[in-house]
Amino acid sequence: MVKQQQTNEWYTEQAKLWGDYLKSNPKDADAWLNYYTANRMLKIQAQTKTQDDLDKLVKEMEKAIPNSFEYHYICYWNDGFREAEENFPHLQKAYELAPNRPETFDDFFSYYLVRDDQTKLKELAEKWMKSNDISAGIYAWNYNMLMSCEPNAILITHGDNDTYPALILQLAKNIRPDIVVMNNSLLLVDAYRNAHFAKAGIKLMSTDFSAFKSYEELTNALYGHIIENRGERPLCFGMGFNTDEFTLLKDKVFNVGMAWKYSEEKFDNIAVIKKNFEKYFMLDYLKHSFSNDISQGVVNYLSCNYLAAMLTLFNHYCESEDPKADELKVLINNIAEINNIQDQVKDVLKGK
Repeated sequence: MVKQQQTNEWYTEQAKLWGDYLKSNPKDADAWLNYYTANRMLKIQAQTKTQDDLDKLVKEMEKAIPNSFEYHYICYWNDGFREAEENFPHLQKAYELAPNRPETFDDFFSYYLVRDDQTKLKELAEKWMKSNDISAGIYAWNYNMLMSCEPNAILITHGDNDTYPALILQLAKNIRPDIVVMNNSLLLVDAYRNAHFAKAGIKLMSTDFSAFKSYEELTNALYGHIIENRGERPLCFGMGFNTDEFTLLKDKVFNVGMAWKYSEEKFDNIAVIKKNFEKYFMLDYLKHSFSNDISQGVVNYLSCNYLAAMLTLFNHYCESEDPKADELKVLINNIAEINNIQDQVKDVLKGK
């Protein structure tokens, strides 16, 4: 899970500094973890590193720190999901060496999610929650996403920060266990998709996914199957999900707060936004922060997802001369300020 957002330049500098440091301190396991992480992010974000570069780095680690937590953890992290069964012993060994280090938790969670091992998932969710590894602000954001959904909904999420925390809230705190959370990327894995479709009462797909010519064609077929076979279950997409990418969803998803609701027919989504904000959402964390949160940058970035619904609700309050408009305007401006988008928001609020 991303806990801090950094630039490509920052990761480039970190990779150089840790690489230089390791030349004279080759047994420093923590330095190897930082060095690998910086290089991994350069592969993901800047594409200035390749998988071959990372594989070479892992071999160097094996010579320098072969029996460390960091080595076993990175062995799984480097290759884990591609070769999960073969590399799982590395993840287990890392956990045995340091069972309370949270770095392994998301990897274990993904492993057990694909295999739908609910017992292991619940144990891990409770341990992860107690570790305080995930920001309270990120939990609040996910809580509001879950509360945006109708009873027994299917909720399709996009990434780590809108999947793991939502599942932890369900498993460790029993918050909205009626919702079937499905991660967009993991739905492409047969075992995961089959288990979650069964849980939601959706018949399994017999389609050969390799036959699709593009990602959009594949996902449109996937979501089309869910839409056609979901029965009475409402279908929602988390706010981190870019519904504009999929023609199948065009003009059929409506903002209901912190989720998009799929609907063939138009409905009064402003009334739903109002209900969710006034009755169900946790918003105090957007007004005041009383902790030194390492993930504050991520929390700030995620808070931008509130703006579309907040601006819609603000306009409604203004038209109905509801005094709650003043309080909501303060919250909107707070989010704009911390994300440096005051000018864009000011244009929308012009004259109000």
